[in-house]
Order: sequence, then C-alpha cells, then structure tokens
Amino acid sequence: MNTERRWVIFDLGKVLLDFDFAIAAKELARYSPQEEEQILESINQSPLLHTFERGDWSEAQFFQKLSVECRLEASLEELKKGFAEIFTPVPSMVGFMESLKERGIPVMVFSNTNVTAVDYIRAAFPFFERFDAYCLSYEHGCMKPDTTLYGVAQLMTRCTPGNLLFLDDRAENVHAARQMGWSAIHHQAPEDSIEGVNQWLGA
Repeated sequence: MNTERRWVIFDLGKVLLDFDFAIAAKELARYSPQEEEQILESINQSPLLHTFERGDWSEAQFFQKLSVECRLEASLEELKKGFAEIFTPVPSMVGFMESLKERGIPVMVFSNTNVTAVDYIRAAFPFFERFDAYCLSYEHGCMKPDTTLYGVAQLMTRCTPGNLLFLDDRAENVHAARQMGWSAIHHQAPEDSIEGVNQWLGA
C-alpha cells in the first residue's frame, strides 16, 4: 500500500500571482533617459534577468549591471522597489491553495525567481508563508526547465514522482515535469486547473 502523501506543487508567477514587467519599466524609467520599451527589454525574461534568477549575481550586482545597461540614476532601495512592485494575487488560485492546506495536502512553491521579488512577495502577501516547502531557482543555481531543479524539488518532498502534481503556465516547464514522472497541468484558466487538481486527488 502506498502511504506517501501527495503533494501539489505550484509555479508562482502567472499561477498564484499575476505580474507585469511593464509596471517596473514605467517606474524605472523615472530614473533613466531611456524609454520604457528599452528598459522592458532589459528586464522581461532577458539574459540579465535569467542570470539573476539563477543566482549567479547578488542583488547588488544585478542592480549595478541593470543601472549601467539602462542608465539608471537611483538608490538601491529605489531600484528594488521599482523592480519588485509588479505583482497582484490571483484570488481563486490563492484560495484554492489555502483549501488544500486545510485538507492536509502539502503544497510547494517551485519558481524561477529572484531574491528581490521573493523579499517583496513575502512582505506583501501573507499567503506566501503558508507553503510546506519552497524550491526557488536563485537558491539552487539553475532554472526550470532544467530537470536538475526538479530533482531538488522532488527531494524536498521525500516522495516518488507519482505522488507529485505540478501546475505551471509554461509548456516547457510542464513537459520537463512529465519527463521526471510527475503529473502536471499546463495552467491557463484557474477553473480548469482547480478541476484538474481535484480530479488527481480523487476529490
């Protein structure tokens, strides 16, 4: 008999939290002669951002390099604030995660992210403290869809792949999860994802 607990593993951005890098570009443009569109290219899923989210640079190093690339004249605190305040909760998904916790089902955040975003999210959104585990790219030196990071997440659960269900909005990340033997849902609409999780749990 399989006595392992079943885990539901959530991507963060575009699943539990919506975000818009255009908000950051508009705010950071206050400190630069560059246009918002130029700044957006530097921060929206760019090589600069990915290097930060792999943990290759410290927070100070990232903002120093961003300041050079975007000709920003601002304090570190001003840059952090402008860069991070781009998130809004997805109420139905946050509520569903909370309901899973109430049912005794362990939940994890599994995200490509960075320390600046996580510090802001932790302070701004109390639900972030409710998870049983966190697998964050910058803490482990790699990013989804690198299966190395999926291996780290699986070790955190102490479960076999068949007891893991992952929700992510990016098809390549869902594909990598399935390669690892996990169940996975390509998140597009909250109602469909919620139904899919409940079916997997047998609810």
